[in-house]
Amino acid sequence: MSSRSRVISLAVIAAIAFAVWATTKSRTPDGTAEAGTTSALPAPRALAAAATPAIVPVSSEGQAIPKDRAQLQTPAPADTPPVQTARAEAPRTEADRKAGLDADTVALWEDWRQRFLTPEGRVIDTGNGGISHSEGQGYGLLLSVLMGDRASFARIWSWTYTTLFVRDDGMMAWRYDPKADPAVTDRNSASDGDILAAWALAEAGRRWSDDRYREAAAELAAAIRRTVIVEHAGRLMVLPGQEGFRRDPSVVVNPAYWVLPAFPVLADIDPDGAAIWNRLAAETPAVMAAVRFGTPALPPEWVVAEPDGAFTLPQDPNFPAAFGYNAVRVPLYLAWAGVLDPALPIYVDLDRLWPAGAARIADRPQVVALPDGRVTERGSDAGFRAVAGLVACIVHDRPMPADVTAVDDDASYYAASLTLMVRLAAAGRKPACL
Repeated sequence: MSSRSRVISLAVIAAIAFAVWATTKSRTPDGTAEAGTTSALPAPRALAAAATPAIVPVSSEGQAIPKDRAQLQTPAPADTPPVQTARAEAPRTEADRKAGLDADTVALWEDWRQRFLTPEGRVIDTGNGGISHSEGQGYGLLLSVLMGDRASFARIWSWTYTTLFVRDDGMMAWRYDPKADPAVTDRNSASDGDILAAWALAEAGRRWSDDRYREAAAELAAAIRRTVIVEHAGRLMVLPGQEGFRRDPSVVVNPAYWVLPAFPVLADIDPDGAAIWNRLAAETPAVMAAVRFGTPALPPEWVVAEPDGAFTLPQDPNFPAAFGYNAVRVPLYLAWAGVLDPALPIYVDLDRLWPAGAARIADRPQVVALPDGRVTERGSDAGFRAVAGLVACIVHDRPMPADVTAVDDDASYYAASLTLMVRLAAAGRKPACL
């Protein structure tokens, strides 16, 4: 994920500030982007956006939100029609949910909570100098609600709300460094973190019958819809953040920030924007599956959406032309949304990249330059291993090895998060993988 003299233009100043954001937020190594090829998809119909109220604070069991932040009372969202990737699920009691969790998943969560979550509710990115960010808080909220851990959810939400909701548009500032003063070191937003948090709040409101969480989810979903979802070349795009990604006449997007399984949930929680979220749910699988480059064709970390509807690789060192630590989430989100066709080219090509599947090897390709397909980083990252195991299960219809999602004491926050999400996605969408 340099200062210049005051005489240079505001445009250059903005570009420099954004370069710092993009370089720090990205999980890939620095590198020079290469010339891209293009990928085009049919353009959908146009759709207007809607206005957005401010974020709603909520109080949680065992945790207090500061009293100087007013509560807003809003009616419960209306039901919306089912959408293509809907995750319909009957309400379950806390006992039902805990009973449905297997011991391996519980062990992964206990390890994650002990190593990456502070008593105050801050999620620590151990692979990025101990900072925290909206992505980590979003994953923490989502994992805790899916694990039925209400106390951890309350702690994470309390810290997140009181620390990161400092923007005027209702979204989070993305970066927090406990060693800095002020600790919020970048107030730009990061769409993946905001979407994850809204999804988690909606799930919390439903599973724990807490309208305060539902209201917070509705407010955040509406803020996302208003601020970073744009119409471009006849298609809806999720910008990676509020600032720095509009490059007239193009926009820069990150496919891994389009958290596909969240969109049907947000359509339900944000009824005024249901048509927009439903449209994203319908369009995104084709974009994720088709926007790939190289041989084998892999999803990129960053891609430029051109005004004619085509997608090209960026030619900007701030946006490495590569598959790597961001893009590894694309197949996970597709699978989690129920897109499980084993013949889908994105799965087939990733299976070609990772022929060892989930085997424990030390040289699995993790970062690949695009479009030439040159492997620039190999390793044994637990998160990549888990995603490779999920892909192999989808393509070959065989269970993942029993230890593929086992606790790994060497796993970073991000690798451990990917591992746990792979297990939860498989349990919900393809239990035969486990």
